Amino acid sequence: MLITFDLDGVLQVNPFRRGVFPEVCGKIGETLVEESGQEPRTASKRVMKMIREESRRRLLAGAYVDAYDWDDIILTVAKAVESPARFDIEQSVIKYCTPEYISSYPYAASTLAELSSRGIRLAVVTNGFYKYQNPVMTGLGLRHFFDDFITPEMIGTVKPYAAIYQAAVKGEPSVCLHVGDTIIHDVWGADQAGFEPVWVVRDLAGDLADLKPWERPTRPEVEVLMRKAFDSDSCPEAYPEARVEDCRAAYIIKDLSELLAVVEYAQRKVA
Repeated sequence: MLITFDLDGVLQVNPFRRGVFPEVCGKIGETLVEESGQEPRTASKRVMKMIREESRRRLLAGAYVDAYDWDDIILTVAKAVESPARFDIEQSVIKYCTPEYISSYPYAASTLAELSSRGIRLAVVTNGFYKYQNPVMTGLGLRHFFDDFITPEMIGTVKPYAAIYQAAVKGEPSVCLHVGDTIIHDVWGADQAGFEPVWVVRDLAGDLADLKPWERPTRPEVEVLMRKAFDSDSCPEAYPEARVEDCRAAYIIKDLSELLAVVEYAQRKVA
């Protein structure tokens, strides 16, 4: 069996939102404060919007790998506002790899440890560049669980495209699962690559929360969750071939502790 994992929103909270981006936006925003008299907070928010828009512009242009190159995106934005500020984002990530800025999700370490003890091969498949993700996983003590760490700059493509998933496949595993929280990248993409998608939905409510992970995907109320997740994706227009009705997971889990039951169920199916 092979299980691949998305990272952000699944195993870890990275330091970009609370550490890296506030520092970057604050320093670039100083130019806007000086030149146009904007309030520092307003200037910082404007820079953050520009960073998001530049990433989105690259996605829509089909420059998928470049859309996750935060060093180049931030340099592009700094030059656009004529800011002299320059950054090494890898070093910024390392600086903010402290308990105030990074954390692992509940059951992450214990679940990975149990899966590893069962001889299941584990791999990371993420759209974050290795230099941004490895320090976080190392800092959280999770890196050693993974045999492979697949990232866009290594493969030349991104999720949701099949090649990045298939780069993790070695031999002919009996079952391939992918665990992720985004419906286009992690559910639709994994399914297209021949993996069984395990969708992490942490706010499951009502009857859904009481069902087994393999019972949830076919329930009528999941249609609403699928549509909401699809529409709230950062840039669904970048993947015109993806349709919400094709984004159905094989399993839905509300936390990582439920993954063990999924593994046992999936193994029984092929026994």
